[in-house]
Amino acid sequence: MADPRFDDEQDIRRLLYAYADAVHHRDADAWGETWADDARWVLGPGREVEGRPAIVGLWSTAMARFVHVVQLYQSNDVTFTDAAHAHGRAYLLELNAVSDGSTKVLAAYYRDAYVRTSAGWRFASRELVPLYAGPPDLTGQFTGVAGPDVSGSRSGE
Repeated sequence: MADPRFDDEQDIRRLLYAYADAVHHRDADAWGETWADDARWVLGPGREVEGRPAIVGLWSTAMARFVHVVQLYQSNDVTFTDAAHAHGRAYLLELNAVSDGSTKVLAAYYRDAYVRTSAGWRFASRELVPLYAGPPDLTGQFTGVAGPDVSGSRSGE
């Protein structure tokens, strides 16, 4: 028997891809449509906004710093609370060409809450959790969950 949540999981995955595609094409209207009207977006301390107009405004301001932005979603998980609410974690790699000529990489995940609306699944909230932000040669600061120690051995080996 088919899992009744399969279609919902696929729709949420398509929501992530629509978000990334709108970022790449700098399509504020399409990007804004991925959010619920009363959504919340948290990018870090002092960078939290609520409501679709404020979210799109912050995004537009942030995007002005970049010549190119490519978001690549790596994986995600979804847990359904009920027929209209879910939450999950979506891992992404973001490649940036900054207006000042520099290039940067962001490896992160979003803590997401999803809500089913009359238009389909939308983001109710997204909270960015950076794991790495810096130069493409990975000489920048890693944050978040620890990986192998600097000696090269892996935890638990």
